[in-house]
Amino acid sequence: MKRAKILAIITTLFIIHSAYFQVHAQSCQNYEKRCENAPTYFEQSSLSRSVTMRKARKVIINQTFFGNREYFISVCGRKKLGDIHFRLISDDENQTVLYDNAAVNFKPSQLFVIQNTMKIKIELSAPHYFDDHNSECAGVQISYHKSGLE
Repeated sequence: MKRAKILAIITTLFIIHSAYFQVHAQSCQNYEKRCENAPTYFEQSSLSRSVTMRKARKVIINQTFFGNREYFISVCGRKKLGDIHFRLISDDENQTVLYDNAAVNFKPSQLFVIQNTMKIKIELSAPHYFDDHNSECAGVQISYHKSGLE
């Protein structure tokens, strides 16, 4: 009898604990739509996405950027994250950094032209986020425009 009561209490506490975390879990779905929009002549790319970010962890998004296109990349995140640091890195043996927004005071967007199709890593981090236990939502919005380089 005593054992049944203890089991019932433990089960109840487990259910309450599980329900608490399900209610407080965050959904970052479509967070990229909160980022700065590209100029009106750009088309929204299916490469855009939402991510969760944690302290001292980098998020790497591998993408193929097609040649003869102008791209607009915009990053954004919840206020707690602070400035989002993003870099564009060629995904080849040299791992050349093509762009680093830290050089321009963490500017959240960048316009650039890709002349030849190439694989690029989009590296995101939140250098001013100090919460060890929680993750926060961020987004990367990518838009493109076929340039007249053809």
